[in-house]
Amino acid sequence: MDADRRLVKALEAANDALQHLSMSPDFGCLDCTHIDRLLARVVDLPTEGNQRNSRRNLLVIRQWMITEGPGVVLLEVLGQLYWRLGELNAKQFEKFKTTLQTQQPYLSLIQDAGAVTLVVQRIRHIQRSKSDACQDFLCELSDLTGMKVDSPMADMDALRAISSSPFSPPLSVNSFDSNSSQETGFIGLIKYVPDSSLWGGDMEQLLLDFYINGVCPGRTTATQSNTYLSLISVANTCESTKYALLSLSASYIQEYSPSEKERYHRAELYYSTQAVQALARQISNGENYDAALATAMLLMHHAAVNKADESSLCWSCHANIFDAIPTEFVNQTSDAALFMRTQLVLARTAQTSFSLQNMQLHSLETQNWYEGMPPGEAQKICSVLGLSPQLLFIISSLTSLAIENSPNKIMYAQLQETQLQNLRQWTTELQGEGQEVLLATAEAFRLAALIYLRSRIYGFTRFNPAIMELNDALTAALLSLPVKGNLYTAVYPVWPLFVAAVTANSDKRDRLYQRVVPIREGDKNTLPAVLKRVSGMRVWLANQDPTQHRRDGWWDEMLLPSSSTTALPVNRLLCLG
Repeated sequence: MDADRRLVKALEAANDALQHLSMSPDFGCLDCTHIDRLLARVVDLPTEGNQRNSRRNLLVIRQWMITEGPGVVLLEVLGQLYWRLGELNAKQFEKFKTTLQTQQPYLSLIQDAGAVTLVVQRIRHIQRSKSDACQDFLCELSDLTGMKVDSPMADMDALRAISSSPFSPPLSVNSFDSNSSQETGFIGLIKYVPDSSLWGGDMEQLLLDFYINGVCPGRTTATQSNTYLSLISVANTCESTKYALLSLSASYIQEYSPSEKERYHRAELYYSTQAVQALARQISNGENYDAALATAMLLMHHAAVNKADESSLCWSCHANIFDAIPTEFVNQTSDAALFMRTQLVLARTAQTSFSLQNMQLHSLETQNWYEGMPPGEAQKICSVLGLSPQLLFIISSLTSLAIENSPNKIMYAQLQETQLQNLRQWTTELQGEGQEVLLATAEAFRLAALIYLRSRIYGFTRFNPAIMELNDALTAALLSLPVKGNLYTAVYPVWPLFVAAVTANSDKRDRLYQRVVPIREGDKNTLPAVLKRVSGMRVWLANQDPTQHRRDGWWDEMLLPSSSTTALPVNRLLCLG
């Protein structure tokens, strides 16, 4: 009887929790105190001999989360379930799970993507809290003992120690720090420029300082993760990444020193050449493939933001790195791979179906990279791209669907539309303005994807009420995002702006153009080429029939050279990232 009573009590605790969770369907008002306490123990299992029973019970919870989904841990919301489960033996626990599996509220919970997202967020919060606590304690110890606490600048010092180029005099251990900088007055992508009086010194030291303090902060509003900053440590061990990083830095800094522009331009050319040569040797020798992807990412960025003549290769050529590296050694979900894939996926949306059907795709575009990614990670916003992997995958799928003639095409599109409507993107960023910008940016991408689907697949024109409503929402989101100052960064959603501009009336399009003047006239970015492309289609857009709410193929017709008053670059994709 006691055994049955313990099982009944455990089920009552679970049902109480389910009822409590039903009062907050989006989990927005949930008190996660008890959940965090249990997760912290599940993540970091006790090892002491006198806690053997606790470890066994926590392992049971851990396995339950793995087999049925992370959301089961939310049943601890009232702080009652864990100790109740500790009273059950293995047979009773299996009966407990079997009973829950017959209840719809429980099934809904374990299938709820929002529940998965919340658990992942709480684990990240715990991870961040422990890291911050360790860092704070190290700082306290540093005050007492005088020992050094490492920071990203330590990686920069290590890079300087291995520097060697015709632009650098004998190296000094002195750091180029922000005390000698002009820290105010930078409203564009570049957030810092070293004092001009110090520009005659060590070239590599200067470029590294500028990259860390000037370039990296302008790539994202996120403070928890920044792919560009993480590349400093990669450059420590990879020559090609170091040279690509220096070349990118030189290409930006020359705009801030007209008198030294030629010198920095020579440095840019030298380092980019060295990067390509070092990368070729690296691939030939089969060395450090992950770092090779980082190098290709930086080279692609460099090519995309710098004007090229007709004889230059397209920025997308750097995706050839995926054809050069054996497939089994490619990390398809690395930050570098995601960055390059994003640029290609967005660029393909501005190509006609005929072009897409008659072109050779990069292996990066044909590899299965999304399947198997945990839902929580799939919906997490990439801090330097502004959208989640799941949203990127949907956009790519829509472009593939556009060139198919399958009888089930519309059905597949409707499934994608449902996913878009239900998509909830998230970020590990703490609450604040930076988080708000990231979330608003991701939402702009989601709205743009819905417009792209309905326009390219369904044939809805910009006069269709469904498109007009979505465009109003997207335009409002774009007009709310910062275009200068500390919160303006490279995550500004260029592709959504393109989609909004070609599906808006002329008045709204002009408002968008006026809004982004600071970006267009600011530091190097991809927006000017995009605005030029849209401006070339103004006449074609103005001549569309306002009585037609649906016309199959209009998106493709818009992209034809004959629909533009400006000549389109030959063999060069429009970069929309």
